[in-house]
Amino acid sequence: MVYMRGNRGDFDHRRDLGCTGWGYEDVLALFKRSENNQRLEEPFHGRSGGLIVSDQPDRNPMTAMFLEACAQSQMRRNPDVNGADREGYGHFQMTADAKGRCHTDRAFLDPVKHLANLRIVTNALVTRIVVEGGRATGIEYVKGSAGHRISAGREVILCSGALNSPKRLMLSGICPAAHLAGFGIAVQADLPGVGQKLQDHLMVGYRAEVAKPLTTFGMTAAGAEAATAEFLALGTGPFATNFCEAGAFLRCDPAETWPDVQVHFEPDFGPDRMDGSLTDRHGFIMWINVSRPKSRGEVRLRSADPFDKPAVDPRYLTDRRDLETTIDALLQCRAIASAEAFRPIGTREIWPGEGARTRAAAEACVRASASTIWHPSGLCRMGVDAMAVVDPAQRVREVEGLRVTDASIMPRIVSANTDATCIMIGEKAADLVLAG
Repeated sequence: MVYMRGNRGDFDHRRDLGCTGWGYEDVLALFKRSENNQRLEEPFHGRSGGLIVSDQPDRNPMTAMFLEACAQSQMRRNPDVNGADREGYGHFQMTADAKGRCHTDRAFLDPVKHLANLRIVTNALVTRIVVEGGRATGIEYVKGSAGHRISAGREVILCSGALNSPKRLMLSGICPAAHLAGFGIAVQADLPGVGQKLQDHLMVGYRAEVAKPLTTFGMTAAGAEAATAEFLALGTGPFATNFCEAGAFLRCDPAETWPDVQVHFEPDFGPDRMDGSLTDRHGFIMWINVSRPKSRGEVRLRSADPFDKPAVDPRYLTDRRDLETTIDALLQCRAIASAEAFRPIGTREIWPGEGARTRAAAEACVRASASTIWHPSGLCRMGVDAMAVVDPAQRVREVEGLRVTDASIMPRIVSANTDATCIMIGEKAADLVLAG
């Protein structure tokens, strides 16, 4: 539920790659169009879109301590991390309100479900895109035990997500021709970029516990029941949060012109998520991810069976620069956690741990604990070069009547959570389709 756009530089980079219409000034209007911000407004925010964006009504006391610790670490306060500039620390907004999460179904689909020209099929699996004579003419799907085919009068728009969109293109014969050998799938378009250049944000956590007992910041079972009832009745209280209430954007590599690391600060209420050990103390985690990783992975078919999951090889940290930047960020988070602001609650580092004082020890901790933050992208990337899968209008090369519109088309992952950018990509697709 973190509402976070990419950096200005992310979109200007797309424009500079030849993706006309994708620069920051072009897409800012699309971000604003989808947004219904409950506090912020022009020139960087919209207040009439379907996606509700708000502040957490009741923030954890440790969030304020984190912000003060950042200030004491000589960092820059940023009152709007989705505004003119990204660098610095500040509160993060969320896509929720008193009614709960504002997901894309609620924001965009609920208002139009009644329309006569919209048909929604659920619990179905698209098995392939039908391509005839170099043109996408429809799709085939399975619902229950029955197969179905739908013809497209104008075009097919594929929006299966970062990992499944390339999978469906492969099942439809649109991918590197050599990859289909042995699968019995006819080649419709030999596009070498399909399934390549996978990018994802690798998540590593700095974790500390605090000396205050759990009952100080936590609650008894009866207290939790009362807090739940408060949230359900009023939309307020300690559960009216996504727990990711603040964070920071760091520039660990001085050669970078805009922040290359994102940190999410979260109060921690449960067991140690890194090694599973239990604790009777509260604490906090600073989740770290390199914003623009240089490592690249791929997705491939396991078989011609559309019910098989794709084979995903992210190849995290294969570019050493990603590892070094992660370690730099981990050490910077250690400095933040050591600031005076946290002293009243008595912090103690438990991951990577007091023993991990060398870069080699920090590297071992990174390799032992790193995981995905669920931001895969780039596998059907947009561009004008030979490895591009879609053009700047999201149209698949060498196949007429077919577009892809989701995180898979990002030429490079955005320096932020990807949800808001995916919504913007959908807004862009709507304009492109209507323009013909």
